Amino acid sequence: MEVEGRDFLNTPPMKTVRFGGSVAETMEKLRKGDNSDYELLKHQLADPDIKDAQIINWLQEFRGCMTQLTKDHEQLIYTVLRLPWVGRSPDVVDEFMAFLSNLVSAQTVYLCACLKMVVSHFTPKRVNICEGGVDISDSEDEDDNLPRNFDQCHQALQLIIRYVPSTSRFLMPILHDGFPFIQKSSRTLECYVHNLLRLTVYIPSIRRDVLELIIGRLLKLDVSASRTDIEEAEDDVAQKHPEEGLFDMVTNCRLTEGFRTRICETGLI
Repeated sequence: MEVEGRDFLNTPPMKTVRFGGSVAETMEKLRKGDNSDYELLKHQLADPDIKDAQIINWLQEFRGCMTQLTKDHEQLIYTVLRLPWVGRSPDVVDEFMAFLSNLVSAQTVYLCACLKMVVSHFTPKRVNICEGGVDISDSEDEDDNLPRNFDQCHQALQLIIRYVPSTSRFLMPILHDGFPFIQKSSRTLECYVHNLLRLTVYIPSIRRDVLELIIGRLLKLDVSASRTDIEEAEDDVAQKHPEEGLFDMVTNCRLTEGFRTRICETGLI
């Protein structure tokens, strides 16, 4: 994998400020019963202020000892998969892609964990806002980088499929579990549905299941809407498009018009 002349599969680790030994040295010490550097490694990987150069350095080292990262080290791998790679520099994104391809190839036991990680980025990331001394968690709906971030997620999924052709068999349960609650913002729901429909372009075998999932959740959204909300939405649609009738009404006033339009534009229904 190359970007701007750099070969990420063979480039030596970059120099960064760090504590403890290399990943290979840490794994060797752990094998001998010393887990001090192992715990330190997990702590450094979980640093919310981790720099691009540090991420690249760690990932390159992990790729050098992939055969050692068995099921016994799942907590370490889960920490690596939580690294903030989406939306980072092209160097970080490409290095993470290389790490994913190596991981699913050498340790297929982590396939589902990798899929869950990618699907978790199908909606705007959550941000914590403090108002009046109260912490409020919400989605960052207005992120202008969402299209680029979603592109990177689908690139990652296509890469995983290339190395593990049976990926589609494990994907649908993860998509079910990852579907946002109906109380989430319309933007969050729209983003998730958009990405589900996009999946069907390069994984046509799950098209029917994806459509059933979307329609089922839309029906739940309809049921959860109050009668007042439905009547207001129906009146609004009737005023704007009187010729379209009942079946084109918006089933919940929180749904954006773009949310339902995306499904129709695909030509899948």
